Amino acid sequence: MLQTVARKTAGIIGRETWLIRQMRPFYEALLNLTNHGRGIPWTINGVEFRIDPRQRHRLGHDYDTLVAAFLRKHVKPGDICLDVGANVGVYVLQFAHWVGPTGKAIAFEPNPLARSILQKHIELNGINEQTQVVPAAVGAAAGEAVLYAADADGMSRLGSPNQAIADRVSKITVPVITLDKFCEEESLKPDWLFIDIEGFEIAALAGARELITGHGKSLGIIVEMHPNVWDTADTTRAKAEALLAELRLRAIPLMGQTDPLGDYGLVYLAHQ
Repeated sequence: MLQTVARKTAGIIGRETWLIRQMRPFYEALLNLTNHGRGIPWTINGVEFRIDPRQRHRLGHDYDTLVAAFLRKHVKPGDICLDVGANVGVYVLQFAHWVGPTGKAIAFEPNPLARSILQKHIELNGINEQTQVVPAAVGAAAGEAVLYAADADGMSRLGSPNQAIADRVSKITVPVITLDKFCEEESLKPDWLFIDIEGFEIAALAGARELITGHGKSLGIIVEMHPNVWDTADTTRAKAEALLAELRLRAIPLMGQTDPLGDYGLVYLAHQ
């Protein structure tokens, strides 16, 4: 009821007016209070979860609907899914729902604030047993790197600040791991790999050569391509094409892109 009244009021006054922006923190605190700190019910692509009310803007009701529909069709109960760049958990929640109690969603998130919110969402939804949070970035080689983070913003990235948030980033030194090493140490054979790391996606794939080639064609791979910032990750289109050719992968656009390696968007990397 409270959310319904608030939506109608904001729709009348204007969602981004000064008054609504000033009232938003009080409204979110009231939502949290009326739900006894257990989060609020929130639907993402037709499934109801519980979320921190302050994170509503990061967890849209219709979030990457075409991609979610593709995953919902192909991810099976019992699957193991790696979510690289999990942020506050919009895909972790969905993966955990799709794989059920016999599956696993493993989230890689280097940003401490985003990770704390992610952990809260896991707890609010009672999926601790089927999730694992790894506090590290993923790249081509193990080591350390500087993360340019702006609170829990999903545009936080390695290499250099995203210009959209450059005026409010902080530099955080974070560990970097490779998926090959992680899966070897954990004795993991994942079924799905989902990568969204703001331009470092080709580096993450380079660090997953053994994982990708050693699993035949059973590993499903979805990657969000950010070619406009590949230069800051020491990536070029030629390098991306060469790596995909080496791994025998073909990029298929999932969001209507004309050029899956030239346009921003999520792609499915099909085995050839």
